[in-house]
Amino acid sequence: MNLKIENRRVDYQNTKVTLSWDKSDADLYIVYLKKDGFFTEIARTYEDAFTTVSLLPVGDNEFCVRAFKDGKIVVESPVEVFNNTKIDVVSIYENNKQNIRFFYSKYPDAEGYRLSRKDESGIFGFKNSNLQSILIKLEEKKDSYRIAPFIIENNKRKNLCWSDFFYNPVNGFGNVTLYKSYPDNTFLSWNYEGLADGYYVYSEFSNQPIYEISNGITNFVTLKGYKSDVKFQVKAFINTPDGKIILDSTDYISLQERKYYHPEVSLIIPAYNAQDYIARSIDSALASNFDDLEIIIVDDGSTDKTYEILEWYAQNYPNVRIAKKENSGAHDARNYGIKMAQGKYIQFMDSDDVIRPNMINRLYDEIKKNKCEIAVGNYYLRADVYYLQGADVKFKENCPLDIDEYLDKMPSSTVGFVIWYKLYDASVIKERYMPRIWHEDAAWTPYILSYMHTFCYVPFPGYIWWREIRKVTLGMLSYRKPQHEIFEDLKLVVMFYIKNGNSQKINQLKAIARKYLQRKSLDVKDEKIKNKYFELIEKITNNF
Repeated sequence: MNLKIENRRVDYQNTKVTLSWDKSDADLYIVYLKKDGFFTEIARTYEDAFTTVSLLPVGDNEFCVRAFKDGKIVVESPVEVFNNTKIDVVSIYENNKQNIRFFYSKYPDAEGYRLSRKDESGIFGFKNSNLQSILIKLEEKKDSYRIAPFIIENNKRKNLCWSDFFYNPVNGFGNVTLYKSYPDNTFLSWNYEGLADGYYVYSEFSNQPIYEISNGITNFVTLKGYKSDVKFQVKAFINTPDGKIILDSTDYISLQERKYYHPEVSLIIPAYNAQDYIARSIDSALASNFDDLEIIIVDDGSTDKTYEILEWYAQNYPNVRIAKKENSGAHDARNYGIKMAQGKYIQFMDSDDVIRPNMINRLYDEIKKNKCEIAVGNYYLRADVYYLQGADVKFKENCPLDIDEYLDKMPSSTVGFVIWYKLYDASVIKERYMPRIWHEDAAWTPYILSYMHTFCYVPFPGYIWWREIRKVTLGMLSYRKPQHEIFEDLKLVVMFYIKNGNSQKINQLKAIARKYLQRKSLDVKDEKIKNKYFELIEKITNNF
């Protein structure tokens, strides 16, 4: 098993270390850190082949991972060394939010730690500590802080290094929801603001966690075998060399019911033979903290139990609307959903993905505040190993932007063509349906954007593109075709938005098509077929 250690920065708060490894036939992985000459457990995972750790000491840190099956070690990774050069800081509230405690990385040979704060008047020392945490009163909080380990030389304090400046804690749970799930399960979901490494789930009758999530991104769990009157609690934690630190806890929550008044946003989900994962996707949508949401699921001629599952949700939730049609593809299912949609805004979702509870609310608030026709968010890709944050193009936030800016940057984006993680003004798309071709999202997105005027950007990764469930998708199958058939498919894609898009945006559409074809041609080995790409690029440049 090859262990790979990756250092990444999360938000504004310092260093998170992510460890990932190849999956094996195991039901438990335990991560060990060498401490005082011995390898000590620092984290464990049950489903994920990755974990994050916090507050690592400055200097070399030795890790290894062991995979267990039925309580026995089946494989052990080689020891890996990660050299931490930064002071990591985690801050939490204490005493009913009357105090703030700062935890920080150890620095070898440090004799103490100095807390400095920064405000409009400058930077000045605030408190010293020889412990691994510093406590301040809530009323003492200022703009930002930093931690410096120090030694004493000649009766003077000498700082060894500094952490980055950090702000007061945002660690804490937002809304927590518990709903009925198909067929007799419950779905627990939550919002968490902060940098958790994982979550514990407790029932009201258990002193020990009934479920552990070993990463800070997954924010839901399907609970099986519990009666409808059982209450649950969630605790967020970080993994540290000295054990887990609980960052925040929710109250115990019971099964909920919500009233829906009118559809302001319509979420459209096409489904085909999705019995193994569609319930989880619907559950994540039902857990949204946006009240006026209708969820439209269109069964595209499934031959398994997908429609039976959809009927259960329609019977139990008044904001779930379903339809069944003959199989003709996801594009037709989405078009069918567009016709059904009653909301002023429309969002799309795939049947194997999930959304975070506050995604729609975040997009809706921005699109309303900025009076835009589309709000563009961000997403995580859930792959076999761990989560990757997706969007590779960023824009100015909290303001309306000209759609030309998105169209101009779109060719350089690898995922800018996908239709999800965006919220659309329904009036723009109601009569502009998706084409019945392969890669219809890559064809429809530039086309529909060309008829818009403004957009707003929300960097929050509220959509989770869950590639771990289905190893083979229609998109993957399309690229297994012979190369000449792939070319013909892509030709239909670009010709659709060039011929049908807004003529006033033809230059941007042509630029998108050229870059799109150039990128796709890089995978072509056959020179004759590669020349067809170049000929089409030249035709697009000169004849339209």
